[in-house]
Amino acid sequence: MTVNLSLSKSYAVVFGAVYTLVGILGFFVSTTLASADLIVFPVNVLHNIAHLALIGIPGLVAYFTGRTVGYARVMAVLFAILVVAGFLPQPFLGIIPLGGWDIALHALSGIAAAAAGWLAYGAVRRPSTV
Repeated sequence: MTVNLSLSKSYAVVFGAVYTLVGILGFFVSTTLASADLIVFPVNVLHNIAHLALIGIPGLVAYFTGRTVGYARVMAVLFAILVVAGFLPQPFLGIIPLGGWDIALHALSGIAAAAAGWLAYGAVRRPSTV
């Protein structure tokens, strides 16, 4: 189980830190419901709060409390939902931009989360054939 814990811990701390930083930086380009570009990603105040409250800070908390596998699994599901939402009319629900490059970013983040939460776990848990 060491491989999975190392992978999930790395995922939680890296993605937690990056999404926390992105959430903070987003406030420098948009503090209202109006969308603005953070590099190539459209953000607004709700998007920034989501980066902080739903992804970034929970990742850091998971890292420091040892609940990284569960965090990675929840993130895999969340990012899958965000990818689908990105293909719906934008801004999503009329308030949060999730389209464009966000679709690719959320897909890659979700794939990494799935690997950290499930794939390494399956590889470690396989019984020995010797």
